[in-house]
Amino acid sequence: MRLLVAVALLGAIGTPGGAATVLEHVDVAASKPTAVHVRLSAPVHPVARVLPARDDAPPRIYVDFPGAALDGTPTTVEGAGNLLRVRTGQFDRTTARVVLDLARLAPFSVREEGTTVTIELAAVAPPPPAAGASPAAEASPPPAAAPAPPPPAPLAQARPIIVVDAGHGGRDPGAAGIGGVVEKDVVLELARVLSARLSERLPVTVIMTRTDDSFVPIEERLAASAEGAALFLSLHANACQDPATGGLELFYGGGPLRPASTHATSRTAALLARCLDKALRGRVARVRGEPRPAGFGVLIRNPAPSALIEIGYLTHQRDAARAQDARYREALADALVDGVAAFLRASAPRL
Repeated sequence: MRLLVAVALLGAIGTPGGAATVLEHVDVAASKPTAVHVRLSAPVHPVARVLPARDDAPPRIYVDFPGAALDGTPTTVEGAGNLLRVRTGQFDRTTARVVLDLARLAPFSVREEGTTVTIELAAVAPPPPAAGASPAAEASPPPAAAPAPPPPAPLAQARPIIVVDAGHGGRDPGAAGIGGVVEKDVVLELARVLSARLSERLPVTVIMTRTDDSFVPIEERLAASAEGAALFLSLHANACQDPATGGLELFYGGGPLRPASTHATSRTAALLARCLDKALRGRVARVRGEPRPAGFGVLIRNPAPSALIEIGYLTHQRDAARAQDARYREALADALVDGVAAFLRASAPRL
C-alpha cells in the first residue's frame, strides 16, 4: 500500500482563460519508485520536459497540461526521497504546470490512465559518504540483510534524453538581421516548438538549456549532456554582409572523440548529421552544402553526439521572414523530429 505523504486539493469553480479542464488534485506517494499523481476533471495529454540544475535552482521535471487550469493560487506539496517538492502553477491562460524539484536528476516515466496522470521517478544511488567519515561508523557491523529494492521503472530507463539548446540569450543577442530581428529570439521560439514536438511524438525526455531570454554559459549548456543525453541539438541563425547569402547549414561533433584533432568526431555524430540532413532536405529544402564537422564549443566539448543547426541568414530577406513565421518554425521542428527519430532508430543496439 502506498503511503501518501502530502496532498494538495484545488477547487474546481471557474478557470482562467476559460480552460475546460481543471487540475483538481496532486499527491505524492512515498513508494518505490516515488510517484506523483495528478488528477484532472477530464483527460489531458501532458507534455514533460527536464531542466538541469542552474544557479540556486535544483534539477526539475516540469509537466504541462494544455487546456487545463488551476483554481486559486499555486500550491507547494512536500516531496519524498529524491523528490524535494512538487509545485503547481498556471504557466499561461490555458496551461497548468506541475514542477517536480529534485535533489538529483533521475529517469522518469509519465503514464496516463483516464483523468489521472502519474509521474514515476526511478531510484537513484545515494551520494558517496563524505571524506573523513567516522572510523567507528565504518567499523560498525552491517545491518541485517534486507530484500533488494525493486528495479527502476523500465519505461523511465528506456527514454533517451535529448538536449535542445537555444543559442545565445540575455546579454548575448547573437546575429542581427532585417527589421531588427535577432538570433536569440527566433531560436528560442523554435526551441520551444521543437521541444514540444519531440515530447509529443517520441518517447523521449527533453532538456532545454534555456526557456527564457537569459544568458547561459557554455559550461552549463554542456552540463545538460552530462546527464547521459542521447543527442544534443543547438539552434542558431546566421548573418552575412552579402544580403544574397541564405540557406540553412548543418554542423556536427561531440560524442566519443577520436584523438586525431579537435575537429575529430564520432561516427555516431556523423550519423546524427546525416539523419537530420535527409529530413531537412525532404521537408524544408534550401540547405547549403553538406553536413560538416566544426570547432564550435558546444560540439567539440560535448560528450553527446551533437548537431548545430543554422536555421538561415537573418540578413537574407526570405530567411529572415521564415525565421519569424510560426508555420515555418513548425515545419522546421517537424523535420528535426523526423531526423531525430531516424537517428534513434539507426543508433539503437541490434537485438
